[in-house]
Amino acid sequence: MNFELIGHLVRLRYKLLWAKTRSRNGRIALFMVCYLMLVLLIALLASGGFGVALLAVRTGKAELVAQAVLSALYVEAVVAAVVLGFGVNAIFSDAQLRRYPLKARERRVARHFIGILDPFWFLILALELGLVVGLYVSSSASFWLGSIAVLLLLVSNYLLARVVALLLERLMQRKFGAAVLLGFFVCIGFLPAMLEPVLRGHRGAIAALLHVLSYTPPFAAAATMTRTDLAAFSGLLLQVWWLLGLAAAVVALERRPPPPAPRAAQTTAISWDTPYDRLAAFFGPRLGPLMAHWLRFYTRNNRCRTVYAIALPVAAMLAFMLGRHTGTKGHLGSPFSAALSAFAVLGCMGTVQFSVNQFGYLGGGFRRFLLLPVRPAAVLRAGSYAFMLMSSALILAGTLLFIVFAPFAFDARMLIMLVGAAVSSLFVFLGLGLWATLFGPRCCDYYSSFGNDLSAAGNTVVIGGIMVVVLGPQLLANTWPAALAPDRWWMAIPMVLLAAAFYSSSLKRAGAMLLARREKLLAIVEGRG
Repeated sequence: MNFELIGHLVRLRYKLLWAKTRSRNGRIALFMVCYLMLVLLIALLASGGFGVALLAVRTGKAELVAQAVLSALYVEAVVAAVVLGFGVNAIFSDAQLRRYPLKARERRVARHFIGILDPFWFLILALELGLVVGLYVSSSASFWLGSIAVLLLLVSNYLLARVVALLLERLMQRKFGAAVLLGFFVCIGFLPAMLEPVLRGHRGAIAALLHVLSYTPPFAAAATMTRTDLAAFSGLLLQVWWLLGLAAAVVALERRPPPPAPRAAQTTAISWDTPYDRLAAFFGPRLGPLMAHWLRFYTRNNRCRTVYAIALPVAAMLAFMLGRHTGTKGHLGSPFSAALSAFAVLGCMGTVQFSVNQFGYLGGGFRRFLLLPVRPAAVLRAGSYAFMLMSSALILAGTLLFIVFAPFAFDARMLIMLVGAAVSSLFVFLGLGLWATLFGPRCCDYYSSFGNDLSAAGNTVVIGGIMVVVLGPQLLANTWPAALAPDRWWMAIPMVLLAAAFYSSSLKRAGAMLLARREKLLAIVEGRG
């Protein structure tokens, strides 16, 4: 094993990370650290705060606290690594490592060794070691056994994230991949609703669920950390078995060749009467062909189709999850405010990831738009209108479904407020997307199905904006409940007008600035900036 060369690769990896820290990756990593801390703090305060955790430790329930914290960190690490692309997608590929004098086994070891040394995993390790130290200070855990358990848990966490990433990558390479993934997200979203009646009606269901979870790595690590009898070594042995199984799964998936890419039917006939062209024809001869292009370009993208398809189930899940406990003591908002949050998310979620980086997926094709016999502002305007059209279809579908399956009694005035929240969210995010497209572009891979490839400005608009529209109605219902009364339905009209004015002004000014920033945009989207 050539450890010297692997060490050089690790140093090269960190040099590249340091070089990118001053641009996009550093700001995103900092945002991710703050975001994880915020999520953990909210979860801790929602469950009763530090006092309840200390009381549980003092009353002999330290293992339960360790199980909850380690499980939350385990799941969050997998989601962040797979969806946001930290710690997994930034690994040297096998094709890149073939440039170095390494054997096949050495390339595999180097690739995963570099991957697990990503700073993201050090963040997870620091949080888990903090739990070990906290329990050790309270005399509820063994420091050395806990440290060993945490190290094994970190490796299994990385391997599981790698397995999930490989499975999703292979799945999205098939024609039915997006549909299967959509069904999976829908099942996961409605799983709490299906499990709640079962857990309430059967007292033994929770015990059975905990018994099943006791065979997972976080529960095994918690047993090793807080016990000193045979159960501690049983948990350690269970972690080792998980490591062997996940490692075998990673090796099997990497050795299996990916499915062949489907071949498109070759034809020399050009059709100008497609559904995209017929739909875009309503916008006139100047914008119609450009809108048809943008609709065709993004609806054929796997990631766009997946995000667009799950927007409606996610909004329904959000309305259910927020409306289930609202209105009770210790919770914010009301069922109607939960529906407002869901409609606000529905108005922007389907297209916001692409509207903040409209030209980032074109590559060298962006140069062709500057040669068309139209102003460049028309290209930007047509793309924004295409996103508006796609999101409007989601708002219409969500409104019809809400009328049929409304979770509470409502009248037409509430429906006006819900649609107003969705339309306002759509206009605001489209306006912000125009500025992020000009001042925060990013060269992205059109064929990538997962990962975080947005700039810091794009991530701020997407993640920060969605958090605002989710929590905003809840806080408004708690501080000013009268604002959400049906008698105040007219407030939706000025809100929509203000959002539309912001969008119209942004569209006009961004179109005028596009020519001034065209060289900068060209350099970035073509990978030269």
